[in-house]
Amino acid sequence: CCNTGNDAGFVEPVALAQMLLAVLPVCATVYAVLLLVIYVVNTRTKFLHERDKRHKALYQYDTLKRQINPHFLFNSLNILEYLVEEGESARATAFIRKLAGMYRYMLTNDEKRIVPLDEELDFARKYIDLLRERFAEGFSVEIDISDRARKCFVIPCSVQLLVENAIKHNIVSPDSPLRIVIADEGDMLCVGNNLQPRLSNRDTSTGMGLKNIGQQYEDIAGRDIAVIRTKTSFKVKLPLLQSL
Repeated sequence: CCNTGNDAGFVEPVALAQMLLAVLPVCATVYAVLLLVIYVVNTRTKFLHERDKRHKALYQYDTLKRQINPHFLFNSLNILEYLVEEGESARATAFIRKLAGMYRYMLTNDEKRIVPLDEELDFARKYIDLLRERFAEGFSVEIDISDRARKCFVIPCSVQLLVENAIKHNIVSPDSPLRIVIADEGDMLCVGNNLQPRLSNRDTSTGMGLKNIGQQYEDIAGRDIAVIRTKTSFKVKLPLLQSL
């Protein structure tokens, strides 16, 4: 005999249609929410990427602008001319090599986000050696870095820029020697100097150099630099990074 009643698992077409109509708006809402979340995430990712690119470009521009500063090149060429005229061929050759090494470092690391601290210190030493040719007396630089810190990373050109700032904004003379100390403290690299501001400084500071360095650390590692100023000293602390 045939069973004329409804099977246990059978759903009437009308009931099925009603169920689908009830579920469809929920599914559509969930799908729309998912699309919105994906759109927001993608948009934020693109925004952060573009922001980082913009900040990196500003930092690179600021770094390049500093190093091709006419005063820097003018002083470098004057020093080189003096060494040549005095017959100091060995010193002149060494000066040229260090100057070329500085620019080679900047070009090589232009696109890098971080560099080993040892490489950055070597770059800073070349710059310090150039300064010593210009300021025979009047400033000293002490570098005291632990083995642990040497395995860390920093932003390219950051240490050199801090040394440059110290020279640029302070008196450098045998009567008022400038003392710069580069050392690590915990998970920070510190570049400090005794404070003796120039009475007249044609290059008025805008703080953009420090701001750009700080922005790079914020973008790359989510950490900021620390600037500590007292009546007698000025110190900038850079986070020591392990890796990206």
